[in-house]
Parts: sequence; C-alpha cells; structure tokens
Amino acid sequence: MDDYKGLREKLENLEFPCKYMYKFITSLDKIPDLKPHFQDAEINTKSSSKGKYVSFTAVVMAISADQIIDKYKSLSHIEGLMSL
Repeated sequence: MDDYKGLREKLENLEFPCKYMYKFITSLDKIPDLKPHFQDAEINTKSSSKGKYVSFTAVVMAISADQIIDKYKSLSHIEGLMSL
C-alpha cells in the first residue's frame, strides 16, 4: 500500500519542473536535522507565539512527483516532524 497515494495524485496536476513548497511544524531542536536536506532551497522559519514549535518552509525546484515524495520519505526518520 502506498502511503503517498493521495499526495501523488495531487502532484500529477503539476507541470514539472516547478517550484514546490515543503512545510513542516517541529520543535526548534529539530531544525538542524532538517536544513541539510534542503541545501538549495529558500528556507523560512517562524516560531510559534509561545516558542514551543517552529514552522519550517522550504521552496525547491522540483523535477518530478517522485523527487518530492522521495524527499518526504527521507525525512520520515525525524521524530516529531509534522508535514503540512
């Protein structure tokens, strides 16, 4: 069973190559784990009002749906990472 089936169906509507935005919510201590995966990306972070969580946004040039899904899979080991 493909856990990414719904995402894959949405990505099929995109025309590649295109800019794709990854957005995550995580704790501040996980940002160093995320940044190396997005070396060529435009990265923005924003702390929550109480500072407990951080919004991490990375915009990359994507060449295929598989590339996008592979990136999500490569990040699945980061505990407490929520993708939006």
